[in-house]
Amino acid sequence: MNKTIVIAAISSRVYVQAAVAAGFEVIALDAFADVDTQLLAKKVIQIDVSNGQFDSEQLLAALRLLKLKNCIGFAYGAGIEAQPDLLNKVELILPIIGNNSVAIAKCKQPLSIFALCDLFAMPYPKTVVEKPNATLGWLQKTVGASGGEHIKTLLPINLEPLDVGLKPQVYYQQKQAGTPISCLFLAAGNNAQVIGFNEQWCSPTFLSPYRFGGAVSQVVLSEIVQSKLTAFVEIITQKLGLIGLNSCDCIVHNDDVFMLEINPRLSMSMGLYEAKRGNLFAAHVASCIAQLTEWPVVARQSRAMQIIYANQTAKVPLDMDWPEWVCDIPQPNSVIPMGMPICSVIAGARTAKLAKQKVLQRTADL
Repeated sequence: MNKTIVIAAISSRVYVQAAVAAGFEVIALDAFADVDTQLLAKKVIQIDVSNGQFDSEQLLAALRLLKLKNCIGFAYGAGIEAQPDLLNKVELILPIIGNNSVAIAKCKQPLSIFALCDLFAMPYPKTVVEKPNATLGWLQKTVGASGGEHIKTLLPINLEPLDVGLKPQVYYQQKQAGTPISCLFLAAGNNAQVIGFNEQWCSPTFLSPYRFGGAVSQVVLSEIVQSKLTAFVEIITQKLGLIGLNSCDCIVHNDDVFMLEINPRLSMSMGLYEAKRGNLFAAHVASCIAQLTEWPVVARQSRAMQIIYANQTAKVPLDMDWPEWVCDIPQPNSVIPMGMPICSVIAGARTAKLAKQKVLQRTADL
C-alpha cells in the first residue's frame, strides 16, 4: 500500500505532482483546488487564505476530520510562514515533514536573518523595522509573505486603509539594482546541496509592482556568484539546522549578491527541475526523517513558468480547451476575481534564455 502524505500550500499542484511521482498518495490542502491537483491527489480540501496565509482554524479542523491511517506526515509550501506557531498545533496531529516552527521564525524575522548575513559577510539591502523619514528608494515588505504582491513602493504619505483588524508585521528595505535570483537547495542539517539557480521576474500592477510573474531554471551565473550562494546555503543550513527542500531569494548585480530572504519550506521552483537520478520530493521527505542516503541529480535542461493573472473578473468557460503546456487549471464555470491567478504556463528548452522566450511567447499566444 502506498504511504499517504498531507501537503498544504496556497497552490500545491507542483508538490502534489512530485509526491505522486515519488509513489505517495496525497491529501492536498490548498486555496484553489485546481483541476490538475484534483486529478493527481487522493483528496483535495480547499482552505481559505487571507493576506497570503492559511486560515489556521480551518486548516486544523480539516486535519482533525481526516482519516490519517498510514499517513507519514504533513509537508508544506507557502501559507504558513507568518504564523509558525501553527506548525506546533499541526504537530499534535501529524509529524512535520519539513523545518520546525523555530527555524521558520528565525528565517522569516528580517533582523534575525540579516544578523546571520552580517555574521557571514553576506551583503543585503539596507533593512529597518521603523519607517524611514526619507521614503524615496525604499520598499515596504510583509514578514512571512510570499509571491511579491505584499511588496509596496514606499510613498511619502500613508495610503494604507484604516486599521480594520490585525495588521501584518512589516519592515522596510532599500531598493537594490540587479536581477532577482532564487536558489533551490536540499538541506540535511549539516550538509546542503544546491539544486539550481533561477531567474525570477515580475508581473506588475500599479498597486503591486513586484507581484511574482514567473521564473526559469538553470540560469547562467558567474562562478563567483555561484560560489558565494553555495557557501551561504551551506552555512545557514548548518547554523539553522535546515532540513528538506528550501530556497533563498537574492539580487545579483554583476558579481555582487544581495540576500533578500530565506524560504524554509517547499518552493514552487522545484517544479522547474527534473531529476535524472532520484526524486526531489522523495529526497525532501528522506532528509526530513533523517534517511537521506543519496543526493538527487537533476537534468541540465531549463524549464520556465509564467503565471497568468485575471486583469478583470473572469468566468472560466465550461468547454475551455486548455493547451497541454498549461497547468494549475481552474474549475470550469468558476469565477476568477480580478488580480487572482488564472493558470500557469510552462515551457522547456536547452537554455534558460530560450525557455524564458518560449514561455513568454506561449503566454502571449494564450
